[in-house]
Amino acid sequence: MIGARAQLFEVRRLVQAIQEETEPARAGRIVVSGMLCEQLAREVAAGAEPGAVVADATSQVQGAEGLVHVMAGEPSTADEALVRAADRAGVPVVLVQLWPQERWTPPFVLTPFVVECRAGEGFPIDEIGRRIADASEHWTDLARRIPVLHDVVSDKLVGTSVIRAALIGALGGRKRASRPVLALEQVRTVARLRSLRAGATPQELPALAGAATAALALSYLLREAARRAGGTLPGPLANAAVAAGTTWALAEAVRRLRLAPV
Repeated sequence: MIGARAQLFEVRRLVQAIQEETEPARAGRIVVSGMLCEQLAREVAAGAEPGAVVADATSQVQGAEGLVHVMAGEPSTADEALVRAADRAGVPVVLVQLWPQERWTPPFVLTPFVVECRAGEGFPIDEIGRRIADASEHWTDLARRIPVLHDVVSDKLVGTSVIRAALIGALGGRKRASRPVLALEQVRTVARLRSLRAGATPQELPALAGAATAALALSYLLREAARRAGGTLPGPLANAAVAAGTTWALAEAVRRLRLAPV
């Protein structure tokens, strides 16, 4: 009876975590400035919510989630001033350098988020989207609003969750306390993946509650699998491998079943 109550408590805790993940903070707009800013803004904003991506030659970044600035040539004094102003406003900057040359000064001195656009190849939208996601604090919500970011953010969600799961498995060992922590990590990943397309609605919570139950059941299987693997591999390595593998499998199942973007 006590065991059943404990399991019910865990499921309720996981469902609560789902509700928290499907009500995220609202991300600001992405501002695109510099050369060809209107063209790049149109490509990034394909299918996006109105106002999620704006072209602004004046680079007004106050309240923005991020600034994507396009420049041709070496960073100019104006480019440096723009990056400093964005830094003071707490807005991360992605620099897109057109037609880079070997003799030019690398723009990495201004920001770590740099994309090179070589002549005749067009804007590398996937790479730009990846840098936007890396720079943004609210990258999951950005992906809900900007479809171009869906695949990039989905991959990032799965990758970071697998790494966290491996750490939980390695550090938690066979302790019972690590099992609910891992289940919580997995169910949060499911909820985030599911909500990428405009967010999960209250009507969808029963399905996500099923995912919470599945994650809890999977955590019990994990404990048994880690126990078996421990006979041939060092304990921490076995636990990390099984935790990472089951988390990846669960996330991929969600994506393949179209509960989240592929």
